Amino acid sequence: MLLAITAYSLNLLTPGIVVTTYIDGKPVNAYIQVFAVLPPGRNESLVQVWNGTAFNGVARVPITALLGIAREWVNAGLGGEGVGVEVVATYVNGSTIYYDMKFTTYKPSDLISTLNNPLMGMVKLNYENLQMNLTLTAKHSINIKSPQIPSPPAPIGCWWNLLWSWQTPQINIPITWVTDNVPNYLGGALSAYYNQQTTATVYFYAAVGITQGSSTSVTYRFIGYSSNAPAQNWQPLGFGLVQPSGGYIYQVGTLGVAELQLVCITGPTNQYAYEAFVSSIGQNGQLYISTDMSYINSFMSIYKALTGVNSRYVPFDEIYVGNGYAYSYWFSNVQAYNSPFGFTGTIPIGLLIALVASRLGVQLSIPGLILANLVTGLQVSTTQISIIQILVNQASSKPAYGDLLVAAIPVTYNNPSKSYFYYPYILGFNVTGLSNYSSGTSIYVEGPGVIFNPCIPMNSYNWTVYVQIGNSPLLVPGGTVTAIIYNSQGTAIWSGTFSIPTSFDGSPPHEPAVVSVPWTVFNYGVPYNTYYMEIIYNGYTTKYGSITYGTSTTTITIYAEFQTCG
Repeated sequence: MLLAITAYSLNLLTPGIVVTTYIDGKPVNAYIQVFAVLPPGRNESLVQVWNGTAFNGVARVPITALLGIAREWVNAGLGGEGVGVEVVATYVNGSTIYYDMKFTTYKPSDLISTLNNPLMGMVKLNYENLQMNLTLTAKHSINIKSPQIPSPPAPIGCWWNLLWSWQTPQINIPITWVTDNVPNYLGGALSAYYNQQTTATVYFYAAVGITQGSSTSVTYRFIGYSSNAPAQNWQPLGFGLVQPSGGYIYQVGTLGVAELQLVCITGPTNQYAYEAFVSSIGQNGQLYISTDMSYINSFMSIYKALTGVNSRYVPFDEIYVGNGYAYSYWFSNVQAYNSPFGFTGTIPIGLLIALVASRLGVQLSIPGLILANLVTGLQVSTTQISIIQILVNQASSKPAYGDLLVAAIPVTYNNPSKSYFYYPYILGFNVTGLSNYSSGTSIYVEGPGVIFNPCIPMNSYNWTVYVQIGNSPLLVPGGTVTAIIYNSQGTAIWSGTFSIPTSFDGSPPHEPAVVSVPWTVFNYGVPYNTYYMEIIYNGYTTKYGSITYGTSTTTITIYAEFQTCG
């Protein structure tokens, strides 16, 4: 034991963040850079604290690299908060640069305790594990003949320079808001982190917009969570009738923004990454309410000024109040049922940063188009919390009818692990009277791409079909999907129609359809036989005719392979 403690004191057994880097499942010796998120009160939001190169695809980042920053967080009274650290991995092979960026969090007080206690440090040698799949690419002007090899601290190929970063002062960060356009007709309540049954944590995911030179093509994606805080329960915010016509629920915190540039041994490239993230959440995650909708209108109105187009509101649901029924929807359902999306919703932090910077006279070196489209994804650690609930249960006369619209950012984000693209929706709602809306739809399918003749009894193979409103992850409230199976010659050999659930406690559940195909439909071959499944959403009009969802179609490929049972 004495030998182990002595080794620890010599940093031979220092706890570390273990970073594993790979491309297409194969480990690569990527160059690793670590950036720490800074506490409130600092003008910058990020600072580089460590760099080095992986060996056999693994880099070990000693948490001592974060010690100085961790002490700053503790001194700011935020040692128990989940604060951000960003890891950037870059690998060069030939003329191709592979890279990835990912945020994760640590608790400063926990990190300091670990370093102050050698026995605890030995238990937590792998303080955190971070796997990075380098799916982003760029081109290099010089073809490096051999793959990158370990060479800390200077890479032989390319790396990222942090050009600048900025952090807002503490501001109101709206978690969700509602505008009642018919306050004398319909009313209800908005809740955040509602019906809490267990302790939970709320995570705020960072976003990046990546662009090359003056190109208008931007890659948007979420890159891990930069902050987390406890889920504090809050009573509903009432709106409509004798109440305010709108309001928002918010937390107090700071936001960060940064610009990184890809640099190679030949000099700077024209590849840039613009990041926006929640730097801190104060007051132990406490929630507050406000009815000052001018704040919401101020940053939402910036969107068109920065992008030239309007932000989008998608028709989500028809509202009915009467005969013992009220409209209610818990947005934890989107998290639970729309698995490829993976978030409860988003907050337009890019617009908030733009608003605060303009009011303070701060000039940010970031294209307005990109800043406006950077949002933070909101996630909760358990589905037992209805993280956002919208309720319309009051009316000046009954029965009463209306529509619910949900805000969305009309640019494409992507989830590389699922090849899934979507417009992120914002947790901002408009309650209107019964009107006339229409929306296109899109389809995402999850299910097996390769199937086998069963060796144990089974009836069918199943595919989950997510029919989305427009390009957002919000699911339609009803309708049917038709699935048609074609063989490799293009002949239809089977079809079936399946319903999307339309009611749960009087409100649409917005669930996917499940397509079930008997296993006997397929002829299993060696090595395989090829089939195509065409999936058609047949469209849907809500009960009282105010919203129409259009048809859409997608096709997937299925390989039926013979296996010997034995």
